[in-house]
Amino acid sequence: MNTTPRKLSPRSQAALGRFLARLDELGATLLEDRWLGVSKPHRVRCADGHESTPRPADVARGVGICRACAGQDPKAAEAEFLARLAELGATLLEPGWLGSKKRHRVRCAQGHDCNPWPSSISRGRGVCRTCARSDTGTAEAAFRARLAELDATLLEDRWLGAGKPHRVRCPEGHIWSPRPKNLHKEGSGCRGCAGRDPKVAEAEFRARLAQLGATLLEPTWLGTSTPHRARCAQGHDCAPRPSGVRSGEGICATCAGKVWDVLYVIADEWGELVKVGITSGDPRPRLARHRRDLGLGQVVRLITGLPDGVAREIERQVLAELEAAGVWPVWGKETFYGPRALNRMLDLIDHHPAVRQASQDEPGQLVQS
Repeated sequence: MNTTPRKLSPRSQAALGRFLARLDELGATLLEDRWLGVSKPHRVRCADGHESTPRPADVARGVGICRACAGQDPKAAEAEFLARLAELGATLLEPGWLGSKKRHRVRCAQGHDCNPWPSSISRGRGVCRTCARSDTGTAEAAFRARLAELDATLLEDRWLGAGKPHRVRCPEGHIWSPRPKNLHKEGSGCRGCAGRDPKVAEAEFRARLAQLGATLLEPTWLGTSTPHRARCAQGHDCAPRPSGVRSGEGICATCAGKVWDVLYVIADEWGELVKVGITSGDPRPRLARHRRDLGLGQVVRLITGLPDGVAREIERQVLAELEAAGVWPVWGKETFYGPRALNRMLDLIDHHPAVRQASQDEPGQLVQS
């Protein structure tokens, strides 16, 4: 690849190296004569000879490089579908290709008319519901048999359909409403036993707080993944997530030595990559590590001395705002590409009441580039 027309930054060189290494791992060949950037499509020839245009940022997140090999190429998908039908002795009744995500009228080898999705066929499913014993009568029998295996009791007085929730009581007495078509995917089935039932999760969270001598400050249950305001046994205000507590995390960041009181936004020399993050105490070691490892040496915002929980709250708001706007990270969860991401970050951060208060109380706490 020719890189002489434009000198690459250390960050771009690292991204290029990872992209080329991944292509080599997959036996693919890069057809471009220069680096176009992490978010630009690059022409590539895969190991099977298909030409495609993946973006390095997508490849870094684990996305494949070849649509044809992934079954997303229309011509390849149609050919695969027809070949599979022929293999199964089935006949396509449609006059033409409708797309991989559209049902196609088919007659199976046993003469049953059916409507499979090509995308389902490519994942190894059969073409005929009747032959696969997934018709209505068979589905009800399979559902009742699965409940018997789980020692669960069906509370409905009639069959509602494979896609409709049915009230069921598990051996522990929890009541939940699985869909028959999904029950085989849900392990033991019961949300309460699996810790996913809201009432059970709330009760477990409150019991764990009581066990640790902590007090819940929230007036209502907010959900397993949402931080809940609490006060630990040492009197520190904290905001643990019930799901984190359930998995063994502590409830108090102060007691654990992690007071997140610093918020920062950093970028590379050219402003192509930006990152939002939080840390505790002196931010210099964390910033130095990002400068060394990621090439992000430009400090755009640095707010120190924030109250407990505020830096983490602002970071969550920034990431949620970017996701809602369709701006996705190109590296990890907090590193984004381009000025669009940076402008949204700064707009939310600079107008946050805690940040404005910090800049008024201690002007040295707020650093702006």
